[in-house]
Amino acid sequence: MTEPADVLEGTTLHQLLSEDENRLLDAIDELRSQGVGKLLGEPGQPGLPQLIVCGDQSSGKSSVLEALTRVRFPTKSSVCTTFPTELRLRRESRYRISCRIKAASSRTQEDKDKLARFQASFDSPESFPDLISAARKCMSETTAGNGSAFFEDVLEIEIVGPKIAPLTIVDLPGLIHYRGTSSGEQDIKLVSSLVQSYMEQKNSIILAIVSAHNDINNQIVLSLIEKIPNGSSRALGIITKPDELPSGSEKEQEYMDCARTNPSKFQYGWHVVRNRSYEEQASTFEKRDERETEFFKNSAWASLSRREVGLGVDTLRQKLSRMLLDHIALSLPSIVRRLEEDLSKSESELKRLGEGRSTPKDQQNYLSDISDNFTEYTKEALEGRYHRRSFFGDPFLSEGLEKRLRAVVRNLNDEFATSMLQKGHKWHVVEDVEMALKASKIDHPNVISKSVFLKKHVDTLAHHERGNELPGMSNPLLVGSLFHQQSEPWESIASAHLASVWSAAKDFLELLLSHLTDDRTRNQLLIHIIDPAMEARRQTMRTKLEELLVPHRDHDPVNVDPNFARKIWSARESRIAKPIVESVRQQFVLSTDRTLIPSTDEIMTKIGWPNTLIDDKYGSNETFEFMRTYYESTMPMFINNVASLAVEQCLLTGLPKIFSSLNIREMSDERLGLIASESRETLLERDHLIERVKVLRKGLQTIKVIHPGM
Repeated sequence: MTEPADVLEGTTLHQLLSEDENRLLDAIDELRSQGVGKLLGEPGQPGLPQLIVCGDQSSGKSSVLEALTRVRFPTKSSVCTTFPTELRLRRESRYRISCRIKAASSRTQEDKDKLARFQASFDSPESFPDLISAARKCMSETTAGNGSAFFEDVLEIEIVGPKIAPLTIVDLPGLIHYRGTSSGEQDIKLVSSLVQSYMEQKNSIILAIVSAHNDINNQIVLSLIEKIPNGSSRALGIITKPDELPSGSEKEQEYMDCARTNPSKFQYGWHVVRNRSYEEQASTFEKRDERETEFFKNSAWASLSRREVGLGVDTLRQKLSRMLLDHIALSLPSIVRRLEEDLSKSESELKRLGEGRSTPKDQQNYLSDISDNFTEYTKEALEGRYHRRSFFGDPFLSEGLEKRLRAVVRNLNDEFATSMLQKGHKWHVVEDVEMALKASKIDHPNVISKSVFLKKHVDTLAHHERGNELPGMSNPLLVGSLFHQQSEPWESIASAHLASVWSAAKDFLELLLSHLTDDRTRNQLLIHIIDPAMEARRQTMRTKLEELLVPHRDHDPVNVDPNFARKIWSARESRIAKPIVESVRQQFVLSTDRTLIPSTDEIMTKIGWPNTLIDDKYGSNETFEFMRTYYESTMPMFINNVASLAVEQCLLTGLPKIFSSLNIREMSDERLGLIASESRETLLERDHLIERVKVLRKGLQTIKVIHPGM
């Protein structure tokens, strides 16, 4: 029997290519052997370039593959291709053929485990049909009686040897026209969907096998390619069984015209291959090639221009090599880009996991690195320096805004100040009833006119708390009582604000730890370091708020502002003088000479301070003016104190140091292990990432050796 390496040597594209082209194919082969092809072929991503052989059932797909690879494919109708077969040709120093089954994603885990145990190797290409039958039997035994003869599982066959050009060729089940079984419709849909999924992969070069034995307009494969976006730009049409057409017949001319005019607009045109007949099945591949050459030499096909149509398997090999090289050249930039993106992401994830940490010293070093970064990032967040986009994100996008801590706190402080201005007072007092009705439309629960407020609240309060003051004089103690009631909402508004700021800071720290370390370490740091420290700061803020509220809630008003008295006199002057001015002005209104009517301000400048008797038994007007003036001067101070003394001093000051190197140095070995030791999942993830980074780096190096500019 012929030695396997000698049998396969005739198929090699290696001998047809220039040195640079061979180096490029070697590079792609090396990428596959490194595992880069697998990485690039992840769900939704195109992998390394591959040839897919597809066509209608009994179109001669397997015969074409035989001629190309010199490996015997099952060609009988009873053993037709019923699952995808990926034939991977690779170059190694020693010859070997091996295979395994890659289970479909739809399989149960139990079935996947059974199929994974199917592994075989063989020494002779002639053993290939027996291998196909064994794989089919294995797939059938793990199918829960769904009645289908076709499978989504993939048989992966690897043929390696010293003189084999690196290629991946996928043999797909033949497209079915009609199947007279109970599961016929199911089989038709399954095969069609399977073939279409391979066609849609942008890394696939489509070899569309068309049998001259059948009507060209009824070939399903051609209609499928038309449905694939840009499918024709990756397609080569291959006509088989041309010798079965009667010489000089209409049908022969029809196929010759199709090959010459390329109506499907296939990027790579058309090629014609003569298959072995049934009587020739036992003949050698060399004999097969001789008969093919003789047929094309003496048939009508010889009249076709070789520029337009390729004839024979030898020229097909050359065409495929050129197609593959062109496709690789087009794919390389996107492959390099994706490898670089994947490498950057993998290195970032590996950096986040840190070095292995099995000893207390390793664990201490690991936590120290996290602590340094924690301090730096938190300090930048508080200073409003968000230049590290990998964490802080794009400022023009809403995503990641919660990481810009200073901006979050400033915005919350603004909201707090607005809330205090709008809802910090218990009563919203307006000048008259009409204004009260208009003001009732604003968002405040207690809108009331001044006259009603004075009578209902201030007079009542003065009546209940009368002292030795003379009639018409205000009781100075009432100012404090009235202010305490008016400022009642301060506590709830300030408490809600502190809770919001605290939650924002806590969320920031959790996001930062997620960025700096793995989930397990983050959770342990939160439980043992961050949460206790943040809870202490929350209590400190609450204590500080209580301290800030004491003078406004429990004590008489105190104000040493030298402008306070001036504000009181201004308010009193306005209150007393305005009614007089309005009364005088009304007299002028009765005058027929409208030009003599002065403005209110003009009248007030002339009358000075009046000595007018006012019917105010308790001096409630004065009490209200004192309270309102004191409230308006005190509230901004309270807002600022909450922002500076509670938020800044009690929560944010020292926040970068709550997880410091001092914390780490004081930890016992037991505590270090509790926080920084690795779970089994983390160990496996690190090993996976280390291998992935290694593969990606080597893959990029391989490509850049061939194309230094990439």
